Amino acid sequence: MRPIYKAILWIIGLSCFFILYHYFDPAHSHLAPKCPFWLLTGYHCPGCGSQRAIHAFLNGHLWEGMKYNLLLVPGLVYVIILIISRKNSKLHSALSSALACWIWLGVIMTWWIVRNLLGI
Repeated sequence: MRPIYKAILWIIGLSCFFILYHYFDPAHSHLAPKCPFWLLTGYHCPGCGSQRAIHAFLNGHLWEGMKYNLLLVPGLVYVIILIISRKNSKLHSALSSALACWIWLGVIMTWWIVRNLLGI
């Protein structure tokens, strides 16, 4: 597939995603998928609240979105920088290194434990 077609598909897909999450509140919609980990255990996973946070962000409620999932914003920033950095750059190499992956795993696991202990 030609790069221009891939770019167009990405733009259409992201536009649909943003429109959907802007207008439909996952907290009050039966169509929004529920977290299977939470349904089975009653505990929050590291990603719990992400759908509600995205809805809040797209509607200009930044603090509310941060309360739903504090790790979402740094995670998205990390992934976006990783995607837009050139593959052979030092930044991309540093962000995709084994050490960076282990650090992120540690951050995610710590967030998972802390949010359940504090009830966040």
